[in-house]
This record gives sequence, structure tokens and C-alpha cells, in this order.
Amino acid sequence: MSTSPLELASNVATSDEPLPNLLFEYRGADFILRSHDSHHFRVPRSYIINSSPVLEQLIKKALDPPDDAHREASLPIVQLPESGAILHSLLTFIFPVTPLVPSTTEKTMELLSVANAYQMVSVLAHIRGSIARQKLSSTQQETALHTYSLAQKYGLHEEALQATRTILKFPMNIEYKLEVESGASLYELWAYYEKFRGILASDLTEFRTSGARGTVTGIACVQLSSSQIPFWLDRYIASIGDNPNLFDFVGFNTALTSHIRSDHRCACMSIPSHWQTIRNFWEALTSVVDGCFDKVSIIDVYEVLTWLKSL
Repeated sequence: MSTSPLELASNVATSDEPLPNLLFEYRGADFILRSHDSHHFRVPRSYIINSSPVLEQLIKKALDPPDDAHREASLPIVQLPESGAILHSLLTFIFPVTPLVPSTTEKTMELLSVANAYQMVSVLAHIRGSIARQKLSSTQQETALHTYSLAQKYGLHEEALQATRTILKFPMNIEYKLEVESGASLYELWAYYEKFRGILASDLTEFRTSGARGTVTGIACVQLSSSQIPFWLDRYIASIGDNPNLFDFVGFNTALTSHIRSDHRCACMSIPSHWQTIRNFWEALTSVVDGCFDKVSIIDVYEVLTWLKSL
């Protein structure tokens, strides 16, 4: 028996529905999606074919007129390799009902990979938007490492890059990482880190020699670098090239505080009150770091193998 869209929305509001309750009978259904664990989802084809060119082709094959001698009264069935739980969650991002993000990172990555495999561009954006609103992205190093490994497994480059950015906020130690993760994705991550750090160090050198792009001119520090910026600031910028995890506002304030304590007469004591100066500097520094991520978007397989041979 078909349900209305409103009734359907109430059926998918929670993330831990038992498999027997994965009902998805949409009004106007004209075919059935069947999961590999034999869950049936009765849906109208228009929603599906407008969401996925891949599924559109599968549906067309399933709806080809069968031999009259074997015609069945039931709706045509399209068999899919995904589980009922994943298909159920996927459908909530296609139909106008409450979207359902899986409760675990593994299942969420699997859901994204299925939407990606079926070339569901708008659905992918919808899922990622729901994840962002629920703040499900990892902020801890070990969790980010696990997310990175899963993203690599499923070929999710955007999620892999997001996890990498989180990971680089922490000190990188190969011995520590080997205790946390293993496999080819770990080595690729380390190669990414090494390439990123090399490019970052080079770009930060240019940033320093340009006088931090003129964002901190006019500060009468007792010790200026050759580029006419405070010497302590020059050292802080250089330190990020060796340890990208130092790129945060806490590290900046620590460097400033240490300098002020060493010389109470320095005009740098007034920097905290110059919010616009700090903002301009931080925006310029952020653009340098973000630009390095863009330059290292893909790790070449040859580079990974070369690095492995050098171990």
C-alpha cells in the first residue's frame, strides 16, 4: 500500500531504523529498486532518472517490454548491489522527505561513494550539506586519519582533502601514524604531507621576503628582519614551513607573547589592539597556506613509489 510523501517523511526521521522497517513506498511508484539483501523500494522512475544518468540506463533495460508469455502483473524490478540500509538513506536525499545521514563514518562514506558511482551530482551536494550542518566532520587526528583512509578506499577526493587539512593541523610523526593506520593510503598521506611541506616552505619564504605582502608595515619593532617585518614574526612564519601544525592563532599569539616578554619596551606590545593589522596579516598568511593545498591536489603514484623505495 502506497503512502503519501508526508507519511513517508515520518518514517525516515531516525537513523537507527531496523532493517525490517526500511519501508519506502512512494505514491505513484512504477517500478521497484531491490537491494542485495532483498529489500524492496517502490518508487516513481521520474525522481530516479532525474537524479542519476547511470540508474536511468539500468531502469530503461529493466523496463524493456518483456516476452508476453512471461509478463508479470507486478512492477518491474531493478536489482542493485547496495544494501537496503544504504539505498534507504540514499532515497531520502532524492525524494522530498527528511534526509537521513547514516550514524557511522563508515556508512556515511559508503553512502557518498554510492551517490558518486551513480553520478548523482545534486544528491552528493545534498548529502555533503547535511553532513556539514550536523558537524560530522572529524576534528581529532586519529578520527581524521580513519576518515582519510575510508575516503581513499571509496575514491572520495573531496573528503580525503578535508581530512588531510585536519591532519596537517597536528604534528606528523611516521612512527605514531604507523600505530594508528596502515596500508597504501597511509603512505600516500605521508607523501602528500612531504610534498605539501616542501611547497609551503617555498611559498612562505616568498611571503616573508615580500614583507608579509605589506600587511605589517609600520610596526616599529626593536628587531626587524631583512624584509622589514618584526624578526619574531619572520621566525614564526618560517616555523610553519617545518611544522604546518603551528599554523593557528594560538601559535601566533604564543610567538608574540614570548617576544613581548623578552623586551617590554618594544612597540609590538600594541599589536593586539590593532585588530585590522592582525586580520590583514592573517588573511594573507591563510591565502598562502590554502594555495599550497591547491597545488598538491593529487599525489602522483610514481612519487609515492619513489618515496617508499627511499625508506
